[in-house]
Amino acid sequence: MVAEALEYVSNNLASVMTGLTMAVVGISVYEARDGFFLFNGKFQGKYSALVIFSGTLFGASLITPKVSDWWAQLLPYIPPGQLLGVGLVLGMLGVNKAAEWNFFDIKSLPVYGVGVVLIANPEVLHTVA
Repeated sequence: MVAEALEYVSNNLASVMTGLTMAVVGISVYEARDGFFLFNGKFQGKYSALVIFSGTLFGASLITPKVSDWWAQLLPYIPPGQLLGVGLVLGMLGVNKAAEWNFFDIKSLPVYGVGVVLIANPEVLHTVA
């Protein structure tokens, strides 16, 4: 069952990485919370927010296939350790941005560190495993 799950992830890795990339891009464009909408560091009214939201959705829809193609072409050349490292770094950045947490707190730094080590030296993954 684990082997089937890993094979499924492996077969759909371009989609996984596209989703991760688009999530990081998406949370970087604007910030919406209960009662406010920020874009470029400025509060926006309801109509401006609608235009920004719709434009972002439209733009993201247009670039997603390009990002997916890019990942599909790139993935065969990326060792699994580097891919895991990129996933850790981008994932931690995304979580911190979405939750408005400190990017460089004591809990984030080890994740970044492991990610950077895996990016720089992907063979470490085989040593640990």
